Order: sequence, then C-alpha cells, then structure tokens
Amino acid sequence: MTRRPARDDARPTAGSRPPPVGVLRETGRALRARRRELGRLAGWSAAESVPALLSGLLVARAVDQGFLAGRFGTGLVWLGVLAMAMLVGAAATGGVYRALGAVVEPFRDELADRVVRSTLRAATTGGTGSESAAVTRLTQQVEVVRDAFGGLLMVVRGFLFAAVSALIGLVALAPLVAALVAVPLLAGLVVFVAGLPAMVAHQRRYVRAGEALGEAAATALAGHRDVLACGAQDRVVAGVAARITTLADAERTVARMTALRSLSLGLGGWAPLAVLILAASWLVSRG
Repeated sequence: MTRRPARDDARPTAGSRPPPVGVLRETGRALRARRRELGRLAGWSAAESVPALLSGLLVARAVDQGFLAGRFGTGLVWLGVLAMAMLVGAAATGGVYRALGAVVEPFRDELADRVVRSTLRAATTGGTGSESAAVTRLTQQVEVVRDAFGGLLMVVRGFLFAAVSALIGLVALAPLVAALVAVPLLAGLVVFVAGLPAMVAHQRRYVRAGEALGEAAATALAGHRDVLACGAQDRVVAGVAARITTLADAERTVARMTALRSLSLGLGGWAPLAVLILAASWLVSRG
C-alpha cells in the first residue's frame, strides 16, 4: 500500500513552522462571517451606552430645574428618568455578553476544527506533526486566541459606544469639558494602538514557546528508557529546562505587555478625571 504524497496546498502540519497569519486579516475574516451576530452586539452595546449618554444631562436637569429651583418633584422626575436609563443599560449588558458569545464561541470552534484537520492531515499524508504539539494547540493555544479575540471585541466595542456616548453627552452638557476629556482619552487610545504590534509579536512568541515545551517534554518522556541507557539524562533535562526558561521569559513579557495595555486603558479612563480636577477653578471662572 503506497502512501499518498502530501498536497502542495495543504495547511501547515502541527510540527511545521507556518508563516504568521496576519492578525487583521484573520480577524476581519472571522468578523465578516458573523455580520448578523455583530449587528446584535452593536445593538445591545448601543442600548448599554444609554446611561453614559444621558447621565450628565439628566443630573444637570434634576439639579438646575428641580432641586436648586425649589421644585423637589421635578428633580425626582429627572432622577427617575436616570434610573430608567440605568435599568436599560443593565438589561442590555446581559444581551451584550450573549451576543459576544455568539461571535466568539463559533470562532473558537472553527479554530479547534482547523487544528484537528491539520493533525489528521499530517497523520495521513506522511507529515511529521507531533501529537503533543497538537494537544497543546487544542487545549491551550485555541483558548489563548479565543480570549484575545473576545478581549479585542470588548475593548473596541467599549471605546466605540461607551466613550463616544459619554463624549456626546458631555458635548450636549458642556462642550469645553468635553474638549478637556477628549485629549487624555485619545492619548490612551494612541498608546494602546502603538503597543498593539508588540503585543501580538510577544503573544505569538509565548504560544510557540508553549508548543516547543510540550514537544520537548513528550519526547523526553516517550524516550526515557533510551535516555537512561545512553546516560543522557543531564542533556535531556537541560534541554527541557531551557524550554521552560524560554516559556517563562515569554510569559513574563506577555504579563508586562498586559500591564502596558492596562496603563493605556487607565490613562484613557482616569486621566480625564484628573484633568477636570486640575482645571476645576479655571472652568468655574468661565461659568
């Protein structure tokens, strides 16, 4: 029985080193395949952003037209409208996560299917794929990509809807305040976008290091008798230890990049408050 030659257009096998797939291209393909689910996510996100859009204006109306004007009932009415907006936002949050799952989970299933197909193709066409590498991809790397994909959607969604709604509400209430808030918000966005290519590169290095460690450990365990017979224990242990060190370094780098991402989000989220506090007296002097 002759073995069929591998096809030229076959996908990379589990043991090969395929060229990196463009993150934007792959993300765009996954999003285009789920336009309807993305539409539902956008709708729920718009509903969730209603409190951010209306809270400042409603509180201002409650104070100016109600409590300060001696109309206690009018102030309560405006606060009641705010409470209704909060209820709408809270109900929409549940819809956001359900819609997010409808986008992310099929993408995860698709990745798992691709890993299984690649491994089976390697096993049936004479490929040199490693089963341990396939297991690592299926149990760990697919989840890493899924989490990154979902996190990317949540960050972009949050900026497009919550931040933009808050800015629109501020423009309606106090355009000068909106201008002061927009500067640090955009600065945080610039920092996040600038660090994104490095985050992708380090995440890819971390994933490959985990795969390499899985291969090295599986090889050492499968051939432990030969290792003992040849007296190569120190060499094999050193090789596995080097893989562990590489993975630990990659994981620490990913953690540092995650901290940088948190810093950029914090800059956009908390710096506007600091700017408003510092500019309070200047703003009061201009009414």
